[in-house]
Parts: sequence; C-alpha cells; structure tokens
Amino acid sequence: MNALCKAALIGGVIGLMEVFIHLYGPEDDFSGAGAMFLAPFPAGMILGWVVGLPRWWLIAVAAPFVNMAIIVLGLRGLTVPELMELGSLPGSLMFAAIGAGGHIAATAMLGQVDRTLRLSVIGALVVGFAGMSWNTDAIREAARAQRLAHSGIPLIGLGSQQYRPVHLAEWFGEWEAGPPSIELSYARLRDRAEIQLYVMPGTVGVPQTACSEPLPDVANRRDVSGSCRQVSTDVWVRTESAGTRVFAKHENALVQVASDRVSEADLLLILPTLRRTTAEELAAIGEI
Repeated sequence: MNALCKAALIGGVIGLMEVFIHLYGPEDDFSGAGAMFLAPFPAGMILGWVVGLPRWWLIAVAAPFVNMAIIVLGLRGLTVPELMELGSLPGSLMFAAIGAGGHIAATAMLGQVDRTLRLSVIGALVVGFAGMSWNTDAIREAARAQRLAHSGIPLIGLGSQQYRPVHLAEWFGEWEAGPPSIELSYARLRDRAEIQLYVMPGTVGVPQTACSEPLPDVANRRDVSGSCRQVSTDVWVRTESAGTRVFAKHENALVQVASDRVSEADLLLILPTLRRTTAEELAAIGEI
C-alpha cells in the first residue's frame, strides 16, 4: 500500500471518528467542538505510526488544519449539524471524504511523494472541493429539507397566486421559547405587503387560547395588548396596534397568519388557500 492510499485510509477513519464524537460525545457545544478539534491529532499520529506512513508525525499535525481549510473554504461555512442532517450515511461519507482529502493533501505536501504526483493530487483535490463549494447551497437545502421532514410540524404553505414566498424561518431549536413552529413570509405581488404564516402542530393548543396568549409570539412584544374575537368556527382574530393576527385550525395544524399592513379581510381570505406541501418545496424558499 503506497503512502497516499494509507493517508486516505487514515483520513477516512478519522472522519468517521469525528462523526462518532458528534453523535455520542459531549452534549454541550463547547466540549463537543473541542473534542472534534483535538481528537484528530493523536488519532492521526497513532494510525500513521501503525500503518507505517512516512513522516507520520508531520502529516498528523498538518492534516487537521487542511481539513479545517476544506470545511471553511470548500464548504463555505456549512456546520457539522447541517452535514449530519443529510442523514447518517451521507453525512458520514462526507466527513470520511473530508478526512481522506485532508490527509491525502497533507501527505502529498509533506510526505515522500514524487513531485509530479504531488502536484497532480493537490490539483485534483482543489478541483474536487472547489466543485463541492459550488454546491453548498444544494447541500444546505437538502439538510434543511431533512430537518423539516423530521420536525413533527405539519408542512403547509400558501396556495394563493397573489403572494410569492420570501423566506423561511425555523422555530424548533432548543433556544426558542414557545412551541415548535415554522414561519413562512410571503410578499403580496401588487404592493409588496408581507404576511407571516406560522405553522405549529395542532396538539399545542386551540385557536381561542392561541389568540389570547399568541402562539408563537416570536416578536416577544409583551407590552403590546390586543383584543380577540371569534369570526367563525375555529377561527379567531387578534387585533393589535401593530397589526392583525388570525388563528385557525387547518387539518392537524394550528396556524397563525399575521401582518402589519394586510387587512383583516384579506388575511381571512388566505385561510382557504392553505395547502399541503413538501419539505423540499419549503426548503427551497430559503432561511433567515
């Protein structure tokens, strides 16, 4: 087995080791990130020595920094959770590829490798990870689709042709107050007035209680009071000085449609246009 093959094997194993640390290592972000940063150094030295990789000590020190360069430059800021949200197998294979690429590049630069082969390997890796950088948006979108599909939130969108989607925000992380939900913002074509559609599992409450204490209240404006009234079965309207919110049941979801510019009548007309959609369609809208 030549040096580059040994390097690919070592790097792939280290990449899978980092996946294991992410999945089963320390739960707090600081300790987990520290373990993922430090573990490749001793692991690279031990594996390099075991397989007889030339200049294993130098390569073990350099390879993790090459991996970081690949992630920062090649993946343009994609986070570890985003990569793993692609799924266990795709995420693991991507980390193995990054680890193998970093170790191969470090071996080509520092190992006892023919100059022509060195330049060819480095060039191929640069081209490969440059191609990956052009597809980071697609990777991020696929990860977002997986996240939405497994969120437990009904996937509902607006079917009206009078509005176009502007952005998507997710509110089901550990730091957000209130129930898990997604926020879809739409702009009305004729005047660019925006509405926000919040979708939550129907189990979090009923429109009446959601209206009296808004769910979700992502604006967190506790000083803003409002009055609620029922306009039809399972449809409640909250009127505030800053705008209007409509709360309703839609199949197995609790929804809130809100705006500071669109009238109550127009917000009520939006409810019949709500429709089932897919995680892929929502993920393509984007995220703030």
